[in-house]
Amino acid sequence: MSNLSSVEKKKIEKLLKMSDGYVLDFSNRTFQEFIVESTGIDIYDGKYAYSSGSKANRLRAFWDQEPNNIVGQLILNLLEYWKAQKLISYTEITQVEQALFDECSQVSQRLIQDVISEDPLPEKTVDTIETVAIISILLLTADPTNASRLRIGEELREIQERLQLAKLREKFKLDQRMSVRPTDISQALLDIQPHIVHFSGHGTASGSLCFENRVGEIHPIMPDALAALFEQFTDQISCVLLNSCYSKIQADAISEHIDYVIGMNQAIGDNAAIAFAIGFYQALGAGRTIESAYKFGCVQIRLQGIPEHLTPVLIQRRKN
Repeated sequence: MSNLSSVEKKKIEKLLKMSDGYVLDFSNRTFQEFIVESTGIDIYDGKYAYSSGSKANRLRAFWDQEPNNIVGQLILNLLEYWKAQKLISYTEITQVEQALFDECSQVSQRLIQDVISEDPLPEKTVDTIETVAIISILLLTADPTNASRLRIGEELREIQERLQLAKLREKFKLDQRMSVRPTDISQALLDIQPHIVHFSGHGTASGSLCFENRVGEIHPIMPDALAALFEQFTDQISCVLLNSCYSKIQADAISEHIDYVIGMNQAIGDNAAIAFAIGFYQALGAGRTIESAYKFGCVQIRLQGIPEHLTPVLIQRRKN
């Protein structure tokens, strides 16, 4: 839980106009979306349903239950939203409001700084790589010319943006390999030595992933072949995310050697795949575990109103 004092809470509540159960001008939907984007957390989880379950009470419950770093970052984002609304509506910020804003800003910075100085990499960071100073992510993409076009560029942009905005952004290193051919995969794994491998592209109902051949057309790779490759990196890679259709078959095979593998149990649309990536990396960048990041990815699909939140599946390696 955060160590916000009662006086600090009163100041923040006054600035955010929480006295009547509201928080600024947020609706239930925009409030939920804002907090997911800021922290990777669903404020409408049952554990935040204090008293009436109003937006203000949910925010108070959030303060009481979440650690300093997450609470501090959310308060900072809410303050920036407050200022943006003033500018958009051409409303002058009074001296009293500016003084209150500055005090609340100092509170948010204190919460964030407390965590940075005490523990640069919180305990809740990625499970099996929590002791790693820099978490390396390898993004592999393939979009063969004889397959339907995918919005891979947008997915990459969203991943880069979420990691750049993350409070733990200095802990992540993102490398990418585009138009990947079979020989490129092993070379990238050897060169980059990633902890997380993310594939974005096509998958077939038979379980193949579609990489590219020398002329840019489909080169399918069967589950047993890719699993054999990942077996060589068991002690290095902690998570594999296959953001492609029907990739659960591949995920099942790879999970024999890798601790966490995420695949899709049926076809998945571009919008759902991108939404899942947004939620996953938002949460990961906030110091959440892979299991938690997976859940936030599914939540983000639901927030976008897409009925595909049950498509991603997380498979954990069975411990001997």
